[in-house]
Amino acid sequence: MRRIRKTIGILRDNSGETIVEVLVAFTLLSIIMVTFSQGIAFATRTEARANENRKNADLAMLDFQTRLASGQRDDSYAQITGVFNDRIKVESITVNVDGQPYTYAFYEMIK
Repeated sequence: MRRIRKTIGILRDNSGETIVEVLVAFTLLSIIMVTFSQGIAFATRTEARANENRKNADLAMLDFQTRLASGQRDDSYAQITGVFNDRIKVESITVNVDGQPYTYAFYEMIK
């Protein structure tokens, strides 16, 4: 019987959470939600930018292949130095897509 009275006394003294505790918990939850939403927004913007860069790189590669197939060459056709300097030439072609330069190197074996 004594334990029941003691338990009832403890439960009677527990008056619940104060308004300050609720406000602190709500503030912490709000800060966490803002941080999470900013992370989601950053990831979304980064993914869109990556898709745009990939699309531009694909267009630049297509332009490079078209120029190479049609025989259009830049003035950057130079001899490579090193062990294979008598057998390999390298050409770099720079293609601009939406103001972004993409440089491709083309290696050709000399017969």
